[in-house]
Amino acid sequence: MTREQILAWLDARRPAPPATLRRRLRDAVHDAPLRLSAHLAQLGDELLAKVGGGGGRELALDLLAADAFATYAFEAQAEEDSIHET
Repeated sequence: MTREQILAWLDARRPAPPATLRRRLRDAVHDAPLRLSAHLAQLGDELLAKVGGGGGRELALDLLAADAFATYAFEAQAEEDSIHET
């Protein structure tokens, strides 16, 4: 998927995340040859790897973004499954 396709999908989510978190999510998105659900999970993993085992408050936004990507990955998987069931 292209970055633009992923951003469009994220922008359609409701409720929309707070502006600061939305900017962090958008900053983390890049193109990938994966299904949307797999790519969102990968983006969460990438942010978790960046955080590592240490850090302080400055890493809170990355942790929130990683959590959001994991949640969105499940949401995207549910959408993908419903498309394949019909």
